[in-house]
Amino acid sequence: MKYEKLLPEYSMYEAARANVAERSVRTAISFYGKKYAFEEVFRLTDILADNLAAEFSLKKGDTVTLCAPNSPQALIAFYAANKLGVKVNLVHPYIPPEKLSESIARTDSRLLFVYDLYKGDASAFRVPVLVSNCGYFMGAAARMYYRLTNKRTMRGGLSFEKFLKDRKAPRKQAERFGMDEPAVYLASGGTTGEPKIIAHNNFVFNNLCAKADEFLSEPLENYTALYNVLPIFHGFGLCINMHMCMMMRATNIMCIKFSAKMSAKQIIKQKANILTGVPTMFLKLLGEKTFTQGDLSALKDVYVGGDSVPDSLVKDFNAALEKGGSSARMYIGYGLTETVTVCLVNTLRHNCPSSIGYPLSNTAVRIYKEGALLPPGEVGEIYLDTDQFMLAYLGESEAPFAEIDGRKWLKTGDYGWLNEDGFLFFKQRIKNMIKVSGVPVYPSEIEEAVLTVAGVKKVCAVGMSDPVRGQAVKLFVEPQAGQSESALAAEIERVCRKKLIAYAVPKKIVFKEKLPVNLIGKIDRKFLEEEN
Repeated sequence: MKYEKLLPEYSMYEAARANVAERSVRTAISFYGKKYAFEEVFRLTDILADNLAAEFSLKKGDTVTLCAPNSPQALIAFYAANKLGVKVNLVHPYIPPEKLSESIARTDSRLLFVYDLYKGDASAFRVPVLVSNCGYFMGAAARMYYRLTNKRTMRGGLSFEKFLKDRKAPRKQAERFGMDEPAVYLASGGTTGEPKIIAHNNFVFNNLCAKADEFLSEPLENYTALYNVLPIFHGFGLCINMHMCMMMRATNIMCIKFSAKMSAKQIIKQKANILTGVPTMFLKLLGEKTFTQGDLSALKDVYVGGDSVPDSLVKDFNAALEKGGSSARMYIGYGLTETVTVCLVNTLRHNCPSSIGYPLSNTAVRIYKEGALLPPGEVGEIYLDTDQFMLAYLGESEAPFAEIDGRKWLKTGDYGWLNEDGFLFFKQRIKNMIKVSGVPVYPSEIEEAVLTVAGVKKVCAVGMSDPVRGQAVKLFVEPQAGQSESALAAEIERVCRKKLIAYAVPKKIVFKEKLPVNLIGKIDRKFLEEEN
């Protein structure tokens, strides 16, 4: 991309408008049977921005909250607010109303965008509520099916779609943000597991998208479409999936909710070049014949992250890609919401099996333990220095940064180690670490060992209280169909005793027909921990 045209002070709206890639791909959004050109998306964005300014007096420095799944409405609302110089607070579409009210209050939001299937009542919120009809932008057949199979659960509120019509005021010029001015609020567990709201400026999103040439396997002009299932409230979904598509002029094939069969059909039919997701999503695709027996030749890159990625998944998925005629390979990446999203990633040019990636430009990694810098091969806390840092945790003066050698380092709260070539290997999130008799036990190592057992589909290791050891390991297992639980438990214990230290051997094994997952498909570890 010709990023010399991308000014540091550009808003995300301006960066998307600039077409710095100088590409002529026409379709911006493909949404369940209907396609929308970039010109149409920007036209609707501009109308919405003008109407929001006129109707609600939104202005630079204000905040709005966006609670919606992937949809054209979510994208248009985001860029309209950004054009006005308004901060966007992005929250999980399944957030309970009480928590949503708290988020609105914490960010001092003046307006709420929500979707029709949200389970809430507009009268419960202290701000005006715009409710979008998720079927509005779908093709006729999909829209009819949506209406027949979904009943609106959001009560009250104003129609979002009416603000996409009839401009009520003269066109507003795009506002610009300073480098120290937040543009986006993202929710995070923080580096210690405590809930945080992270403030980011426009620059970090534009800057990361500008690094596309570093991680894509082929020249940019070879890419025309990305399949987008990661939600907008997720840093990767917002930045790489949504914003990068707008900046590089590629089609965003939007998916409200992942379904292996439907997603496989769309990936193949619409010739997606890039596929991003979490391990459970790719495991489901491997179990879908539409995908494993389909023509995958259009796929050029597949990226996975957000959870432990077994070597077996990478191997099996690469085999499926090769069988489907694709040159793509699955690449693992690493990042935090504090760094927007990915800042290390395996690529065609920099790839090391089992690692979680090689640093992108302007990113450095160090490993520390008890204040001492560790050499390659030794495990400690991962420290990052990058140009993708957050501005701050909203409302908090403390942040997980350290000044070392005149540089600013993020203390990630993750354990890992570097090899001699600079590739990072993940050990465990410190906040998930289990201490058995004072000995650190890493759930990721336990899960990796158990996933080698035939008959195990998914697994999650958590800590449980133990009167003697303080903590012990409790293992939740989702078995393959038709497995004998007693036989499988015996084999799991045998493998764990063979591969792990004694402290890491599960004290209790619980079988579940299905392990709970969150909206983006990751195993819901917190839910399982609370089940203890």
